[in-house]
Amino acid sequence: MAPRQNIPLREILYQLSPYQQSVIKQSFFNAPKTFMHFVEEKGVGLLTFGILYFGTKAWTENQMHEERLAERF
Repeated sequence: MAPRQNIPLREILYQLSPYQQSVIKQSFFNAPKTFMHFVEEKGVGLLTFGILYFGTKAWTENQMHEERLAERF
């Protein structure tokens, strides 16, 4: 495990400074645009992966459940 390093107090004060809140506000203001850009860029791949992974998982669980029910009777 890496040794812990002390963080100078001035960096913590700078990050929590009220004068820097405009930077945080801008990031939240641009969040919908950033999210839509991410979806446009990688949405098709994520959707394909999700359908293949979760669809296959749901189908196999359903088949196993049906086999368990068939063995009961």
